Amino acid sequence: MWFIRFLAVMSALTMSSAERTVPGDVEPVGPGGRWTLTFRDEFDGSAVDGSKWEHRSTAESDWSDEPYGTGNPDSKQLGFDHPGNCSVAGGALTITARPDSIRSQSGNWYGWSSCLITSTGPEGYTFRYGYVEIRATLPSPPGFWPSFWTWQSADNEQRTETDVFEYFSDNRRHLYLTWHWDSDDGCIHTPRFDPSAGMHVYGADIRESGTDFYVDGERVCHASGTPAGPVNLVVSNFVYAGRPPASGSVGRMVVDYVRAWQR
Repeated sequence: MWFIRFLAVMSALTMSSAERTVPGDVEPVGPGGRWTLTFRDEFDGSAVDGSKWEHRSTAESDWSDEPYGTGNPDSKQLGFDHPGNCSVAGGALTITARPDSIRSQSGNWYGWSSCLITSTGPEGYTFRYGYVEIRATLPSPPGFWPSFWTWQSADNEQRTETDVFEYFSDNRRHLYLTWHWDSDDGCIHTPRFDPSAGMHVYGADIRESGTDFYVDGERVCHASGTPAGPVNLVVSNFVYAGRPPASGSVGRMVVDYVRAWQR
């Protein structure tokens, strides 16, 4: 019997990431208790799943059809986000921010490009309360602004944003964990690791009574805020105007999975 178990373990360890599957009842790395998995993307395919994700969020002001994508120069973003900068391979999503030359349909010129995904696809994910989690490696060169956050859905007219994390790659010692609505609340967390050096798990437990933020399963911050209405998930890797990257610099955010649960 022990030999059969040994073979099973060795077989699992030698499987590729595309061959491995996560049980349907996978639990959060963060808060305990009874949870129901309601959304997941393990990025095991060869492209972004268009049934779950779209590439344009209403959080961005400059929408363009030719070329397709969005920008938001008024929000300290130097880049134009379009699908070509998102790739899926080896069980991971890579969002690449790089030098470029793009003029949007409105006439705005961008010297950088990147990509974002938001869970507003045909089979996407909208929620108000629940726990959301991402496992990711963040870019190393200074000048990039990766984030995992929520933004109000189409039927919610009030600004409703929770930043599960924001990270500015010129300062690897800070993670910004913030709830936004009629006021801001949250924390600047100092991790015990370099977020660009490997995969780590970032999550937020969004409840009616407030929001708890988790890093690698540890509760590190509480905010009193709670959403005013339903929201979607957003994953982005902006180019930061407050500390622009060096010429020719490339910043990659690599995402292992995005998951969500409800009680």
